[in-house]
Amino acid sequence: MEGLGMGTSTERKIPKPRNTSSISFDGSNDFLSIPSHGYSGASGVSDFSFSIWVRFPSGGATPFRRKSMFDIYDDTSNFWKFSFAATNKETFVVTIGGTPIVNYAANDAIDAGLADTWLHYVISHDRSSGTTLYRNGVALTAATNTIADTSTNIHIDEVLRIGVYGTAYAAFTCNEFASFPGTALSAAQVKVLYNKSTPYVTGTEGISRTGLRGLYLMGDGTEAGSGTTIYDMQGSVGNATLTNGAAYSTTVR
Repeated sequence: MEGLGMGTSTERKIPKPRNTSSISFDGSNDFLSIPSHGYSGASGVSDFSFSIWVRFPSGGATPFRRKSMFDIYDDTSNFWKFSFAATNKETFVVTIGGTPIVNYAANDAIDAGLADTWLHYVISHDRSSGTTLYRNGVALTAATNTIADTSTNIHIDEVLRIGVYGTAYAAFTCNEFASFPGTALSAAQVKVLYNKSTPYVTGTEGISRTGLRGLYLMGDGTEAGSGTTIYDMQGSVGNATLTNGAAYSTTVR
């Protein structure tokens, strides 16, 4: 079975996700903060991947326009941002010292008809060849996919925040988030993440969790849909915090 990296039988297993809860952001000033954990490896020059499930509400002709899914933000010259541009195209940018070191933009605008549906995104970044962005298990065609260099340390020692870029907050629902510092997930691994309802459980219902460093089940972990702490079910990063009223939701996949 296709694994997520280089796991071993000694890894702690997590319980089967119940998928009864998600997290809802109203777009006012709420977000989920996750501790900084070397998103691109200890040196800041390694491969990395992120997996996230999102659901944006319908409304108007452009429900995705300029909506941010997550950031790692120090200031306007130093940040990571995964968002929809004004063109309704998915973008992923890492800017250090005012220079875009990683710059990705999808070729086609997302269909507005995909609002009110769950979308699974995986950012898989190989520091030598660039970014592959997957939506619902399929790699998107890129209009822009550049790396300024492979030597700049792109780690920013700030929290990762779901639901905001800078001070631009977005209204949407998030069901699950996972990070893989040091690993550029393959197309086959992304397919497993998308198709498996329990992709992080070793055994017949899942796959090995190697490379996985942070896993947040958005209410279906130890928190069991209560309180402001979202537990890291991998245990390598640290627990996340619901901030400024980000709330549990029963809208699930």
